[in-house]
Amino acid sequence: MEVSSAALNPTLYYKLDPGEWGSSAPATAGTSITRVASHESSNILRFESEAAKKGCYVVAKDLYLNLQHDGMYLAATSGRSSVLTYCPKKEKEQTVRGNLGSEIERKIQQFNKKQLELDTLLKSLRSKEEKSLIEQKLKSIENRKLELQQKKLRLYTEITLLLAQNLQINPDMLNIDLMA
Repeated sequence: MEVSSAALNPTLYYKLDPGEWGSSAPATAGTSITRVASHESSNILRFESEAAKKGCYVVAKDLYLNLQHDGMYLAATSGRSSVLTYCPKKEKEQTVRGNLGSEIERKIQQFNKKQLELDTLLKSLRSKEEKSLIEQKLKSIENRKLELQQKKLRLYTEITLLLAQNLQINPDMLNIDLMA
C-alpha cells in the first residue's frame, strides 16, 4: 500500500478574522507552523507600532498557536496574538479631566438642584409678578449651566493641547473660572 505525498503533507487553508490584516494563503502541514507564527508575529509588530504612535508602552505580548497532527507533521491550524499596553498620557489626561471636570459637574448639579426648587415654587405661585421673577431666575440658571458646559469643553481642549505638547499639566496654569 502506497501513501500519497498529499496525504503525508496535506495543504491547510486559513481564514483571517474579520478586519484582520495579512494573507490567507494556504500552507502545507510541514510549513504551517512557520506560516502561522510569522502571521501572528507580524500582528504583534503592528500592535506595537500602533501603541508607539499613541505614546503607549507595550508591557506584555502573547502568541498562541493551535497545534494538531496532520499527515506526518505537527501543524499549526490557527493562532492568536495579543498585546497589553500602558498609556500614561491617557491616564494622566483622564485624571486631570476627571478632577477638573468634577468641579464643573458639581457646580452644574448645584444649579440643577436650585432649578428644581424654583420649578416647584413656580407651580405653587399664583401671582403673575412672582411667576415672572421665578421664570427669569430659571432662565438665568439655564444660561449659567450652558456657560459651564462650554467652559468644560474649552478646559478639555486645553488639557488635550498641553498633553499633545508633552507639557506638564498644572491646574493653576489652566484658565478656569467657575463663577458662571
